[in-house]
Amino acid sequence: MDGRRLTMVNRPVITLLTSGTRGDVLPYIALGKGLIEAGYNVRIAAPRGFAGLFSSGNKTSPLPTFAPFDGNPTDLMVEQGDFTPFTLGTQPIRSMQATRAFLQKARPLYRQMLHSAAEACRGSDLLMYGLPSIWGAHIAEGLGIPAIRANLQPLTPTREFPSALLPFRFSLSGIGNWLSHWAVTQATWLSWRSEINRARQADFGLGPAHWLDPTLRADAQQPLTLNAFSEHVVPRPRDWNDKQVITGYWKPLSPDWTPPKELQSFIDSARNPIAIGFGSPGTQGYLPMLETALRLANAQAVLTLPAKWHGEVKSKQIFPIEYVPHDWLYPRVKVAIHHGGAGTTSASLHAGLPAIALPLAIDQFFWGERICKLGVGLSIPQRKLTAQNLAQAITEALNNKEMKAKAKTIHDALNTEDGIQAAIKSLPLTIDSRRWTIDD
Repeated sequence: MDGRRLTMVNRPVITLLTSGTRGDVLPYIALGKGLIEAGYNVRIAAPRGFAGLFSSGNKTSPLPTFAPFDGNPTDLMVEQGDFTPFTLGTQPIRSMQATRAFLQKARPLYRQMLHSAAEACRGSDLLMYGLPSIWGAHIAEGLGIPAIRANLQPLTPTREFPSALLPFRFSLSGIGNWLSHWAVTQATWLSWRSEINRARQADFGLGPAHWLDPTLRADAQQPLTLNAFSEHVVPRPRDWNDKQVITGYWKPLSPDWTPPKELQSFIDSARNPIAIGFGSPGTQGYLPMLETALRLANAQAVLTLPAKWHGEVKSKQIFPIEYVPHDWLYPRVKVAIHHGGAGTTSASLHAGLPAIALPLAIDQFFWGERICKLGVGLSIPQRKLTAQNLAQAITEALNNKEMKAKAKTIHDALNTEDGIQAAIKSLPLTIDSRRWTIDD
């Protein structure tokens, strides 16, 4: 904070509200730790299943307080190849049926989640929320406190590119691009509007929310939004207003982790070591294809895979492991192959190595496109993945000198940024007029 000291009056509380996957929660923990070091009182409200992420703090680097709540609809989105919700597989009708089934199963869970999350956020003075917890704006309204959006993806409408949540990446031009953001945001809002309105009434005595999602209202009514990515990766849209702050990435700190000796030996002996992680429990269905692709490309892979499926790995060119930190693994391999999530894409870009994105849903197609446009890798939708095109992509990533040079350039640029400090510096502009003051 430019050497300034933050003076706290009555120790107000910032709550970071998140949900979704591990990749959605880790950047919030990183931001929370930075806020604590700056003198803020911080809690993170997240589903109970993430409790293990809050057990490694210490006195010199404390973690935010964990405020658990019940329910996480993402747990229902168990990827099953073509039949994953919100995807366009090779059988679109089955994919749409999977989406409908997910929405039906998720509604009772959503109601439970909204109620318990509201309880977890009570006592907060400021609420920050992102894509998996867009309903946080309604909790903030019910509590009568300010709210800030904290997005890992560019979700504010722009004419410069279509919605980051669409499963295709061709431009719809000007107004068409802007309308795609409007349509996707409004469709998401309408999918859960009845549950959100029920929670508004039951938990806070509020009336129904406006039929139009608040993020689509006039500029003067838009909330401040912290966008946790780099302008080196997503250039700032020229039609964004000053409420859109691009901070840079909130890079999670490397955990204390000791690799198994077998893993280190595998990497040391590999001629072309690469990392593969699909980010989903459906990876085992791809094992025969992966084994063929690695043989064709003469590459050896560390494959992140749930332990219950390790016995299905037959190839000696694959080392299966349930968990390995990206910050440890990526600097030790030549290529990163991943599903194209925001956090994993950030990790591969920070590591400065070529990447191959295998997008399946949500924002993964957007990040795959960014990898391609930056010239640091390739993108193959999982619905089009074959052993032959994956082997070709691996060979290209291993041998393309220009791709390696561009990856190194992005690495150097990203490592000059401090997204957490940029986010912290923006906060007093919103809350200085409440109970926090800045002393020189």
